[in-house]
Amino acid sequence: MSDNISNIIEKINNTNWEFEGADTQYLTHNIHRYSGKFIPQIAHEAIAILSKPQDTIFDPYAGSGTALLEAMLMGRNVIGIDLNPLAILIARVKTMRATDEVIAEIEREVIPSIINIMSDGQISIFDLPVAELVTDKTSPNHWRETDEWHTKWFQSHVLEQLIQLFDIVECIQNEQAKHIVTVAFSDILRRSSNASSKYPNVMYDKNCKRKPLPAPLFFESLRFVVGRLKELSDKLPDNVTAEIKLCNNLHTELADNSVDAIVTHPPYIAAIPYAEYGSISLHWLGNNERALDKELTGGRRHSNKVVDLFAEDYKKFFAECYRVLKPGKFAFLMVGNPTSNGEVVPLNTMTADYAKNAGFEHVTTAIRKGMNRRGNRMGEEYLIFIQKPE
Repeated sequence: MSDNISNIIEKINNTNWEFEGADTQYLTHNIHRYSGKFIPQIAHEAIAILSKPQDTIFDPYAGSGTALLEAMLMGRNVIGIDLNPLAILIARVKTMRATDEVIAEIEREVIPSIINIMSDGQISIFDLPVAELVTDKTSPNHWRETDEWHTKWFQSHVLEQLIQLFDIVECIQNEQAKHIVTVAFSDILRRSSNASSKYPNVMYDKNCKRKPLPAPLFFESLRFVVGRLKELSDKLPDNVTAEIKLCNNLHTELADNSVDAIVTHPPYIAAIPYAEYGSISLHWLGNNERALDKELTGGRRHSNKVVDLFAEDYKKFFAECYRVLKPGKFAFLMVGNPTSNGEVVPLNTMTADYAKNAGFEHVTTAIRKGMNRRGNRMGEEYLIFIQKPE
């Protein structure tokens, strides 16, 4: 065993991976609800152990960008990919170095336009194109008022105002500003819908009480996101880059031997239906959540073949990771053992076996109890470290 490997194993073994009581919601980590995230402290420690500043960190299951943000804060360049367009949107905003001009545009034009809607148009706002659009009866979003899906999931008074608010979102020209405002809008959709608040699954609540108008929620959500981005801009190093793309991690466009470390949190088989949990936002933003579920690794959780389908993709995933990782470099994966069709799936051993079959060498595995993980239904989590041989 080389001295380098021995030092890495020593660092791993000397780390308390529980992080009980740690603040997991600092900076932009909490700008939008997203299920199945791993806590940023875990990503931080793995990145610190396996890489150095200016290295390129690759997260092939980027999700909402937890590992990407931590890597950037530590002076690493990042590449993140995911098949979920909602995840990519959140990750791009979460890692964004928003310019003063972008923030000023939102504060000068978008926020006053939301206030105008909140006041039912009683506040006079001049020379604001976004404010003018919301009074335009030719709005391209009026079709939503009679659409079956929209009228099911949103009460009429809520839907009417959501359409006005979305008109504001759609007319924003600056891409960064539009992404920021879209994330804030998406963040309020489920809370404003007829989905039950008792379950993480999106279930229609036929006894749903009258919902409040969404404009105040949107106003507060946008102010929160903007505030967190202002904080982030002071923390991000100037010389790091982020490439975050909607892409299948089984067939990336990355060059052979091009990344310095892989840090990721693969999906839990059948345990977290990522497309379903985000279905309200996905559908409103023009995505087919059912089609997405068929494409996601770990999707189709109600299928009797879900484990076999997962395994098929997971094997290809490791082959692709092996191809893009530089020789001698390391990968980190955090997994738990979920239950599918009444049986526990040993995702930890699947991960180790498939990695080995792809050519990786096992370095070590740390175990955490997940004391600060909501629900803790899977018990232990496995922090698996592997290496591509020289």
